[in-house]
Amino acid sequence: MSVERRLRKILVVLLRRILSSRRAVFLTHADIRKIFVIRQHNQLGDMLCVVPLLRALRSKFPTAEVSLLASPVNADVMFNNPYLNDVIVYDKREMLGKISLRVSKLLSFVRYLRSRRFDVVLVPSTVSTSFTSDLFAYLSGASVRIGASSIDGKDNPSGFFFNNAVTLDWRSTPHRHQTLRNLDIARELGAYTDDLTIEMSLTVQEREKGRAFVGKALGQKAVGIGFHPGAGKAPNRWPASRFADAANALAREFDARVFVTFGQMDDVPVQEMLSRLTVGCEVIKFMPLRIVASILAHLQLVITNDTGVMHVAAAVGVPVLSLFGPTDAEQWAPIGQEFRYLSGTGGNIGNIGVEEVLQKAREMLRPRVI
Repeated sequence: MSVERRLRKILVVLLRRILSSRRAVFLTHADIRKIFVIRQHNQLGDMLCVVPLLRALRSKFPTAEVSLLASPVNADVMFNNPYLNDVIVYDKREMLGKISLRVSKLLSFVRYLRSRRFDVVLVPSTVSTSFTSDLFAYLSGASVRIGASSIDGKDNPSGFFFNNAVTLDWRSTPHRHQTLRNLDIARELGAYTDDLTIEMSLTVQEREKGRAFVGKALGQKAVGIGFHPGAGKAPNRWPASRFADAANALAREFDARVFVTFGQMDDVPVQEMLSRLTVGCEVIKFMPLRIVASILAHLQLVITNDTGVMHVAAAVGVPVLSLFGPTDAEQWAPIGQEFRYLSGTGGNIGNIGVEEVLQKAREMLRPRVI
């Protein structure tokens, strides 16, 4: 065990003893003027699945200030969100270095949080808990601190930071969607919404950049189809050769232009797909996330593995065909009439055939082709 983890373990034990006598605190609706949501994990999908929670809070407390804590990796997708007043970025890399420097920056950050005088803080947790998130909830100074006491029967080691701890248990409903799981943390506030769609709000300038990029790449073609053959986890990757087969077939059938998105860890599957393409394509490589989103927003279809691009594409409203392997699609697939998914039998994404993908893609494209 590393020194840092040992120190954290000791800190947890000491703080639990100090804070073990916490009591639930409740505020009236009128008293809740500033709400703080902490979601500083790095995964884009986890972040975008919190949008319905933000929508519910805005609906329940229309005049309240709603702030979100995010990491630098996923903060971009939440800028200009209509349900937020602001996004506070926490970069843990700034805390690295000499101990004196880390302590100074951490204290400065905490002082800033406390200066905001939040009334309520919520820490949505659906997959795992975070000591850092829970600690910031306590250090924020909010009167009401809502977070998980346990998840599916497993105690949250830092649940003692909350004075309104919620038991989260989905073992009887294992396919409950992630957006609904995020909403469950807000039941203490009576906040809920039936609208479980996710959204990423692009500026007029961003949308225009995407429109111009796609328009130039399309040329005389009327249809643009995006493909994302990469994924951070190998079991989530449909074979790149099949992405190429699907792209070749759809490009010819619909006289479409192929767009291939390319992330930092996607070199191998993208290169394999490109080597097998027999049609022209536009490669979207290492572009800023919001520009990628603006390009995807102007396509007619995106076919993607279960990864961050899937959520980003859905969040800007483009029809998405998602391919799933071991991950539960009922939990993670985008919700909406314009979205479809295929799951490999036995949790093996390789069991999805090219013809299955083509059939679904045709169903999604034909109503949109004049």
